Amino acid sequence: MSDTEPSPPRRAFEASDGGSKDDAGEGVTAASPSRAWAPSDDADTSESAGRLNPGEGSDEPRSPEVATPIPPPAPTLPDSPQAATSGRRFSAEPPTEDSVPAAPRRSAASVSSPPVDGDLDAAVGWGAVSATATPDVAAAEISSSEGVRPDSGAVGSEPPGGARTAGAEAAARRKRRPLLLIAGAVTLVLIVGALAWFGSQRSGSANPPATPSASPTAGTPTPPPTLDETQLITAAELARMRRATTWTVQDPNASTGVPRQPACIELSRTGHAAPESEVDRVFAADNSGGVLRQFAQAWPDATGAGTAYEALVAQVGACDGAHILSGYRISGLADAVTGLTATLPDGTAHTFLIIRSGRFVDVINGQFDGTKPLGMNALTRAVAPSMARQCTPAQGVCPATPRAAAAPPPPTETIGWLAWVDLPRITAGAGTWTATDPEAPKLVGSQCEDVNLNKLPDSTSSAHRTYLLTDDAKAPEGFGIDEAQYTFAKASDATAVARALNGDFGDCAERTRTASVKASSVTAPDAEGKKLRATSYLVTQRISDSRTVTFRVGVAAVGSRLFYLLANPSSGFDFTDDTWEAIVGRAAQRTTQAS
Repeated sequence: MSDTEPSPPRRAFEASDGGSKDDAGEGVTAASPSRAWAPSDDADTSESAGRLNPGEGSDEPRSPEVATPIPPPAPTLPDSPQAATSGRRFSAEPPTEDSVPAAPRRSAASVSSPPVDGDLDAAVGWGAVSATATPDVAAAEISSSEGVRPDSGAVGSEPPGGARTAGAEAAARRKRRPLLLIAGAVTLVLIVGALAWFGSQRSGSANPPATPSASPTAGTPTPPPTLDETQLITAAELARMRRATTWTVQDPNASTGVPRQPACIELSRTGHAAPESEVDRVFAADNSGGVLRQFAQAWPDATGAGTAYEALVAQVGACDGAHILSGYRISGLADAVTGLTATLPDGTAHTFLIIRSGRFVDVINGQFDGTKPLGMNALTRAVAPSMARQCTPAQGVCPATPRAAAAPPPPTETIGWLAWVDLPRITAGAGTWTATDPEAPKLVGSQCEDVNLNKLPDSTSSAHRTYLLTDDAKAPEGFGIDEAQYTFAKASDATAVARALNGDFGDCAERTRTASVKASSVTAPDAEGKKLRATSYLVTQRISDSRTVTFRVGVAAVGSRLFYLLANPSSGFDFTDDTWEAIVGRAAQRTTQAS
């Protein structure tokens, strides 16, 4: 053998029967090929072929030069007394440094992850061939005379001819790898995109995705609309209340003598901090001295406005020295409305509206001719356009068709009993009502009652309170009103006792022969508009041939309660019939407010 010829491989296959001889000359049977590369039937496998010369001696297309030739599969070796080393499938000899295959180079079609078991050998020792090489080209290369141990994974040995089927499978796997790479890349992109999207949706994300349509200040809360003078009543709207009356807006900087504060109310006493903003307007009527004031406040929210509203209602409901003529329930104007009319200590009649629309609160206080209050329905209609301008910025209920109906005035101390504001003065501009605390009844009555007023039958509890008029020089000594209240277990018991009392007054003249009785039916609305019924009596008792005494009495059953009123007027100092009936009706209304 010449020096230029390559040395024969350490193990060779015989062409006749596929057998081979190892280094010791012992014949062994060729093992079944386990690799995908095998020479074709017409491949040049002679020694003269040497390394593959592209374009020569083969009809196969030219293939890129392979940096590392692919080793053939190792034949089955005889059993060795030495145990196989982990990781070496064919050799029983311990691995040496020279026999460890180098890490394969990846072709353009290879994936980054390690091969599965079926492709392990293709990746280690065999997979260094470019993915573009054909099986025949690989077979030509593995016939090289560079001899190394077939089990070392290096170049040199020729694969057995039976490897055609395994080679076809490997070729198919190589064709599928680009598709798997593409699919894997697409999947990876989708997974990364999904993770990024879900991460941006988490609450509290530091970098939420931007909304294309969002403005730069989208994260800044928009301040609520403010209250301003354009939302107040106008002179033209007030002109609809009464014909031939012109209302003029007063200059706030001029000294007109018209106070810029509602009667009976201190706007600063609402129980908490000052409102965010406040505007007001004052009008004067041209032909009667009438005045109308509107005060509007904006609070941070509806809760704060509600607190202010309740405080203002409580103030006007307990106006010092005033006599409340009527309360009103008003629908179709705003979220909450309280209306009432009252006569003030100076004798002037006033109309009040306390309104809450969302977070705004309005106080309207008007008077017209000094003795007669403005009509409540006319006033609510005049105020409705102003409320319509306020309801949107106030985030409140907008007006529909306002309607006013008589109702009990706001509750005030002592709740369930007549209040000082329920009792009128007898002499204009004079007199103050005072009251004792409720205590056990001590009543004599009008002498028409055929029952002990200190303990009515079937009552479970009772109390008595006395109202006295002071600071009126014309009032007789001890002039006032007694009110007694009785509680029963059932409403039917209270009704039965009230019926018995009414019977006592009905036959008092015949029974006593000394009394004359005049009865009047009284009705008053409750908070829902239902009628409360009571009876008013004017009793005159002859105590001698020349002397008489007068009593005014009121009786009514309201639920499980019964009230009894007794006043002691004189011939020159008395309530009018209408005034007394109004007091009896008010007592019925107050009884409904008791807990």
